[in-house]
Amino acid sequence: MTAPVREESELDGLRLGCPVRPAGALDTVDGALVRWVAAPRDPAEAAALMRRAHELGLTVLPRGSGSKTSWLDPPPVVDLLVDLSDLATLHYDPTTEQLTVGAGAGVAATQDVIARSGRRLALDPPSPRATFGGVLAAAEFGPLTHLYGPPAVQVVDATVVLPDGTVTTVADRARLLGSSIFDLRWTHPGGPHPACLIVEVTLRTYPLAPAAAWVVCPVLQPLQVATLRDDVLAANLAPAAIELDMPGIRRTPQAGGRRDATGVMAVLLEGSPVSLADRGRLLVRRLGGHAHLTTQAPLWWGKYPFRPGEVAVRLYAPEGDLHSVCYTLVDAIGSPVPVRGSIGVGQAWAAVPGELPAGRLVSVLETLREVLLARSGSAVVQAAPPHLRELLAPYRVP
Repeated sequence: MTAPVREESELDGLRLGCPVRPAGALDTVDGALVRWVAAPRDPAEAAALMRRAHELGLTVLPRGSGSKTSWLDPPPVVDLLVDLSDLATLHYDPTTEQLTVGAGAGVAATQDVIARSGRRLALDPPSPRATFGGVLAAAEFGPLTHLYGPPAVQVVDATVVLPDGTVTTVADRARLLGSSIFDLRWTHPGGPHPACLIVEVTLRTYPLAPAAAWVVCPVLQPLQVATLRDDVLAANLAPAAIELDMPGIRRTPQAGGRRDATGVMAVLLEGSPVSLADRGRLLVRRLGGHAHLTTQAPLWWGKYPFRPGEVAVRLYAPEGDLHSVCYTLVDAIGSPVPVRGSIGVGQAWAAVPGELPAGRLVSVLETLREVLLARSGSAVVQAAPPHLRELLAPYRVP
């Protein structure tokens, strides 16, 4: 049930326990009317805020940097947008080599800070302004997922405020379930689920790599992807990441009938300069063709392939089956669409044209799901233009 819209006078003096202001032009959430913005300054204020909002029946939505607001499925009215930017404390413990950080802290800025201690986090989300709360709630993966595993594996513990204001730690909840993987996707707001607040997380850190290099190899046809991936893994050269970029062809009058799209596979190697030179030469020789070694990351590395107005589909295609997704999309749409992701772990993104007729768009997603389901994979619409959200709601979940 949608919470009633409250006038400003109704929220005055309600003792929300932290600074609250009327929503402004910069506080928009796609498709939702935002009334007020609250900014808790510490976990205690966050808990008091959630407790009071629950008592008043307010609809609550958390916000970090706003880099993934288009991923949300917000209610029509958000009474209280909770700005987590003040929850940005940072503490590195050199004894345990663990980092405790506020959920509103930026991942990139934090990486810069702990690099001074010769450490890094195994998180490299493509969202340039990503915060820890958003990365963990959305399970946002980057190239380093190949070496270190998904974001959930990096979490040692986390403090979460439940919708009624109860404070819980993830380690306690996980042990009750007999698990050691602290997956925080259950906190992701959207649809009928009331919002939780991730307020603080403790994460593993790793030694900073001395140097990095990329072996880059052109991909003329998607069918090459599986063979190239197998060649890289069989070489036993300890790649840190294996990424694929199939740029596709954005639909224009000039490109409407084309079905070809040359892509690129890039393999990240890390280690000492001498080790990189030796391993790089071995891999270039194994891949052959026009493969080459470079110390510069490709321009597309660690970035999303989709643009505003496109439907962002999150893909999981295990056992090197990502090439089948590329062919499925070509057959369903008539020309290649951008596909990019981590072929070493089978996770990727597709950018499906948002201007497709509604019936055809649904048909594309149905076909994609059928192909991946047969391979124990999945396709989930992560983001879509506002006018397509109702149509694509059944595809927002696995």
